Amino acid sequence: MDSASLQANCSTDGPAEVPLSPSECTEKTTDEDNWEGSMRRRMKDAHCNHWRQGTCSIFRVPYNLRWCSFKFYNPNLIHNSPYDPRFVSIGPYHRGKTHLQKMEEYKWRYFHLLLSYTNGEVSLQRSRMEMEKLEVRARSCYSESINMSSTDFVEMMLLDGCFIVYRLACYMDVLDLEVEESEKDGGPIDPMTFIWGKIVEDFLLLENQIPFFVVKSLFELFIATPHKVDRFPEELAIILMESNCIGKRDSPPTIPNGGNEVHHLLHLIYLTILPTVIQLEGSGESSNNQTMAIKFKKKVNNVLGKVIHYGHLLPLSSREATSSTSRTSARMWIPTTTELKEAGVKFKVKKNATSFLDVTFNDGLMEIPTLELYDCSESKLRNLIAFEQCYLDTNRHVTFYTFFMDFLVNSPQDISILQQKEIILNWLGGEEEAAHLFNQLNIEVTCDPSRNYLSGLYDEVNRFCGLRRNKYRALLMHNYFNNPWSTISLGAAIVLLIMTFLQTFFTMYSYFHPRS
Repeated sequence: MDSASLQANCSTDGPAEVPLSPSECTEKTTDEDNWEGSMRRRMKDAHCNHWRQGTCSIFRVPYNLRWCSFKFYNPNLIHNSPYDPRFVSIGPYHRGKTHLQKMEEYKWRYFHLLLSYTNGEVSLQRSRMEMEKLEVRARSCYSESINMSSTDFVEMMLLDGCFIVYRLACYMDVLDLEVEESEKDGGPIDPMTFIWGKIVEDFLLLENQIPFFVVKSLFELFIATPHKVDRFPEELAIILMESNCIGKRDSPPTIPNGGNEVHHLLHLIYLTILPTVIQLEGSGESSNNQTMAIKFKKKVNNVLGKVIHYGHLLPLSSREATSSTSRTSARMWIPTTTELKEAGVKFKVKKNATSFLDVTFNDGLMEIPTLELYDCSESKLRNLIAFEQCYLDTNRHVTFYTFFMDFLVNSPQDISILQQKEIILNWLGGEEEAAHLFNQLNIEVTCDPSRNYLSGLYDEVNRFCGLRRNKYRALLMHNYFNNPWSTISLGAAIVLLIMTFLQTFFTMYSYFHPRS
């Protein structure tokens, strides 16, 4: 196209009295092409986002959860967040922070020790190539695009993965003594031994993760025997649970599919604490057909929802009945521990539980596995909840459990009752601290009540408390037997009433039957 025709075409777009010059028209066309190309690229990137495709499993903690934790967390701590590492960074999200730099030299040191352990069978070049094969897959595991060069990203996976593998391998007793002796070159005792529990706390933060297949690949590369590799996920879970656990477990954990479905270390722990018992409505025990029953219950709730939606078309009496049914099905709460005790509910610690989430209720007896509360318990629970909030392929059992405990605990008195039954082992200090922990865990947390694995338990508890005899018992206990002085006063009043009755009786008797 010549300059004359270009000017003619362009002049029609602008005001007739000020035609565009050829250079201005060319510049405008170029800007439009650049804008259109930029828009198409951004739409394509959004369409191909791996979060939407469900491949990512390592997330940034949502702002609302982080803000609430900052508001309620201990303001005296230097690093005031239960989501941030305090000793070691794993993965890209916290890489480069000043207070975590001390551990970087240990990463290099452990990488060197693992290379020495193989006696030259694994070279530096081979370890780098193994990580390069996993780079694209590893990048897709993060919810955000990682702005790191390929070299830096591969180095990060290698060093962080070797740090995890070496420390865990030491506790799994799979390293030879020669290597353990060589570790002492820098001093008589490895300082990591003293802060191992704190290091594990950092391993179990949602933002402080690398994909599990990277860790497993490095374990196979440096410490490869078939038996050790097959048992790696289970033994790793045992080590993590022993070093940083909030619930007691009497049997070793089992990892589904040999660990092939594990996303990272936090997810590994998550899989080991999933409840084995799901209580259904009208049943004090778990059912073999629980999946079908839950699906049926959801369908019933959907039908009720439609009936309620079109309730204005029903007669008044039908609408009242529907409203009553809706209120009953929506009671996704239970009274506090003190109120339940007043209503006659008995509490018992559940023995031989495989998870602290295995709560059951049957005929007035609530069995709850032991829950241990340490300084790190809040961080662990918050990160498990954050993982459930971000990763859609979960049933949010931990979230529903913490809601359940929030309902049970509303005062230090509730904690005291649970402590007496050894349901809660409180190492936080006072009972107020434990009550405060449960009451602020679920602020800004969302969940779908229809997916609550404890919904059947809620129904059973409310049905039990709704019985007339239990209502009157709770009323009597609350008004007259809630403290020793009330009990003494009531007893004295009853004795006085009996004595008055007897005095009146004998006075009347002597009047009508005088002695001769």
